[in-house]
Order: sequence, then C-alpha cells, then structure tokens
Amino acid sequence: MSILTAASQRKAFASGAFLRVVNWHNTPHSERATLRAELAWYAERHDPVLPEDLDRLFETGRWGRSRPGFIPVFYDGYLNNATVAGPICAELGLTAWFFPPTAFLSVEPDEQVAYADAHDIVLMDEERSQASVAMSWDDLELISRHHVVAAHTANHAQARHIVTAEDVEREVLAPVRRITEATGRRPPAFAFLYGTPFDPGSVAGRALLDAGIRYAVSNTAYERIAD
Repeated sequence: MSILTAASQRKAFASGAFLRVVNWHNTPHSERATLRAELAWYAERHDPVLPEDLDRLFETGRWGRSRPGFIPVFYDGYLNNATVAGPICAELGLTAWFFPPTAFLSVEPDEQVAYADAHDIVLMDEERSQASVAMSWDDLELISRHHVVAAHTANHAQARHIVTAEDVEREVLAPVRRITEATGRRPPAFAFLYGTPFDPGSVAGRALLDAGIRYAVSNTAYERIAD
C-alpha cells in the first residue's frame, strides 16, 4: 500500500501501467441508443476488467490480455442502471462495475425522488413521474451474477464527513456488509462521493482497511490498498 501522488501517477502512465475507466451515472431510457453506441466503441477495442484481473496486474505486473483493459462504471444505484445499462453491457459482452449508495436502494418508492434530491443523486425530468427511480436489492443481486458490485457509502457521503465511529459504521461498514449479504461477495472496491483519494491516515481511509476493501477508487485511479 502506498499513498497515491501526482508523481506516482505520471510514472504509471509513462510506463503504460494504466487501464481505461469510464464513469456513467444516470442512464435514462431516452439515451439508450447513445449509451449503446459509446459502450460498443469501447467493446470493439478493449477487454473488460474483473477484480482478479486487477489482482494479477498488481501482483505480477502482467495484464494477461491481448487488448487494453476497460472498466465501465455505473454510479448511484439508479433503476435505469439495472434496466438500461446492465442489459446493454450483457448484449455487448462487457463486465461492468456498479457502485450503488446502499441506503438509496432501501428507500420506499414514493420517497425516492425526495431522497435523490437531498443526496446529490441527479434525476432526469422523465424519471420524476416513475413509480421508482432506484434499483431494488433484487435488481442488485441479479446484476451481481454477471457484473462487479462495489460500494459507494450508504448515503452518497464524502470521505471528509466520516469522522466518528457512528459515521464509519453507517457509511462504510454497514454498506459493505449489506452488499456482501445481497450478492454473496464482499465488494472489492469502494468510492466516496466526489472521488476523494484514499488517505490511510484519515478516519475514512482506515475504515476501508477495516472493512476488507482491496481497491480505493478516486477520480484518477484504482489503488490497491490491501491484499
């Protein structure tokens, strides 16, 4: 484990030690064709990346594939991540990574719009009249059969707001347990709101280590933090 710096990232890029990661959030039905075209472009040129691929790369320095690696990521637990993005990825043979804020999945349907508005989860106008806007835990379990489910706090929280033992339990430990229970696998990666870099000296950073997370995800890197 090491602290990620600008210098270490420049060195990694210069040596070719990088993967292409593309983040999406809301994936509305009205934009399905655009999303499919974007993902198809990547699928034609890249191989999808599983946690074991990252493990091998970090442990041996070998990618083990003939094409560059690609991680399509879908954040925030939108229902349309399950009904639009997931099926497109399956059609194209892509393995995606999903990062849901776990509390959103447990909100009653008639309260989900208000919850999203209060927690920086941006909705499209077309969604506001839907019966629900968040995926369900059953949706997440189905996603986990073919994709990677990672953690993104419970309530879309920033790392700097996790300062007490209660914060750690609510926003880090409980979400990791809940995803593990729902999918049968501990989430391999964790991302805070706004892509805060991993800091092992912070309360939030120590919490990731205590939760058994292997990869801390920031705006610029997937960083191996534990075996």
